Amino acid sequence: MSSDFSDRAVAQIDLDAFANNIEVVRNACPEQAYLPIIKANGYGHGLEAIAGALVANASQTDQSATTLEGCAIAALSEAQRLREWGWDRPIVLLPGFINAAELDECRRLKVDPVIHSPHQLALLRGNAGGISRVWLKANTGMNRLGLNTEAWLEALTALRAVPNLAVVAMSHLACADELDSPVTMKQKSQFDSLLAGVGAIRRTLAASGGILAWPQTHYDIVRPGIMLYGSSPFAGRSAQSLGLLPVMTLKSRLIAINTLNAGDAVGYGGTFVADKPMRIGVVSIGYGDGYPRKAPTDTPVLVETAAGMQRTTLKGRVSMDMITIDVTDLPVDVGASVVLWGDGLPADEIAQHCATIAYELFCQVTARVPRLFS
Repeated sequence: MSSDFSDRAVAQIDLDAFANNIEVVRNACPEQAYLPIIKANGYGHGLEAIAGALVANASQTDQSATTLEGCAIAALSEAQRLREWGWDRPIVLLPGFINAAELDECRRLKVDPVIHSPHQLALLRGNAGGISRVWLKANTGMNRLGLNTEAWLEALTALRAVPNLAVVAMSHLACADELDSPVTMKQKSQFDSLLAGVGAIRRTLAASGGILAWPQTHYDIVRPGIMLYGSSPFAGRSAQSLGLLPVMTLKSRLIAINTLNAGDAVGYGGTFVADKPMRIGVVSIGYGDGYPRKAPTDTPVLVETAAGMQRTTLKGRVSMDMITIDVTDLPVDVGASVVLWGDGLPADEIAQHCATIAYELFCQVTARVPRLFS
């Protein structure tokens, strides 16, 4: 019954599932290039392993119309890791540079910066040598990063005057995950108006939500993120219904089983009190591993039993290194494996219980949890 673990908790990363999710992108966007978003350590999955999976997949499918454009990250340290690992394809730095030193590092690493402010444009003009491509970001309603229409058009004119510098037009959808929202089509309309009359230029607008639900936003390049890791960008549609497979399965094990009497409390603060005799399993995972402290009583988990993996629920408060689960009616032993999310238990479901999103669950899995790749 017991499973062999070299560590107290592990994150199993299924690269075949990742390849499946790339295929979902390809099927949705058969004529577009795709720019995978692998920031935040590949959404917590492991930057270098995810990069390797992208390269392997692209080499197997290089005859497809849907080609790998490169990848996108959010920190120069991530670009440094990728180049040291051996990534030789384009890298897009989503927040761009904010000073001359960062611009120089973009040049050294052959990184494509996103230009979203007049401050960046001023730094780049006259000092663009070694930069071969920039992504010029327009604000079409997100109101986070991006130039307004007049400033964007002025920037495009200035950048086109720089020899040997390619420019990609980009913006970002604010509400693509809301299927009945009018905002997405309003943003698309603004993007189209911006580009009217500017001549030939490659365009990108859609991330995961746009890829899966708004084909009008696909343009030339799409930017898949959360869908690559097997989670749905939509609150009302499961990943499974979209053809996506979970890439990360976060697992731990039972390290103790205790018997409670009616009236006994469990854990810090005694937030759960047994209303009957119970068996409580102690699992070696907690917020020190990235399992969310805000996970409430009755958040589901899977536990290994004589009859296979079965559902049960969290009881009491999450601590740094342990959680407690109800095993009252389950034939379990110490050492049994426990799945916190992933295979058989969607991360999106756990996120709903925790009033968050799967993005946060994946990204907050800490460094002390080994990633095991298969």
